[in-house]
Amino acid sequence: MKPLNATAPILLSLLATACATSLPGPASPGASPPLFYKTYTLGAEKPEALLVALHYSGSTPDFWDEHVTTLDTAVRVVLPRGARPHRAGFTWFPVEHEKRDSARKTAEVERVATQLADIVREVRRAHPEIRRVAVTGFSYGGDLAWMLALRHPELVDVAVPMGTRLLGEPARSLPPSHQVLVLQGEDDSIIPLQQTLARVAHLKAVGVPIDVRTYPGVGHDVSPLLLEDWRGFLRQALQETGAAPRP
Repeated sequence: MKPLNATAPILLSLLATACATSLPGPASPGASPPLFYKTYTLGAEKPEALLVALHYSGSTPDFWDEHVTTLDTAVRVVLPRGARPHRAGFTWFPVEHEKRDSARKTAEVERVATQLADIVREVRRAHPEIRRVAVTGFSYGGDLAWMLALRHPELVDVAVPMGTRLLGEPARSLPPSHQVLVLQGEDDSIIPLQQTLARVAHLKAVGVPIDVRTYPGVGHDVSPLLLEDWRGFLRQALQETGAAPRP
């Protein structure tokens, strides 16, 4: 495993055990480059909840550090990093991603979501005490959070994608016990509000347990109220650890 050039902080009053690893390289020329991630715990030495948080394009995993500490609950945090340098940080997809048609975009998101699923499995093997998994992300990170929940419902119980296109159709039903909450700025010039509302309505109609909250005056961004809702929803979801451990 290769080290990530970042030091995970000591957070809250408990030791936050940090680890940075990468998965094996791509198996074929069309595959995505390997992903790095860091992981640490908050609130307990062996929490039963896992949160995977995915940064936006041009950012880094460190974007999430200040936000996850405000959850005020026991959780293992996993922060993957996009494989491609971009602006002051990293991105998840090739530079041509936005020029792709919908099918190609979806396929690229699915490939990276498969890598993220492998990370979840790796962390679960190392930490068998984990009983509940949530994933969240913004922009490209939101696309991936949704795709991870959609394509790998056996791994993910809760998803909070933000500023996402909600690409891909369900290939199988999500269990009704699952929860997906989409958070969306009403003035988003990249992801139009009506597109999001229509997409959520379609997914609800085919049985996906999904809901949406929108925020006036917010563009392709987060806001204090959006983050307050994000914290409240995830805090409650991560504390619902009464289910039996996943295999």
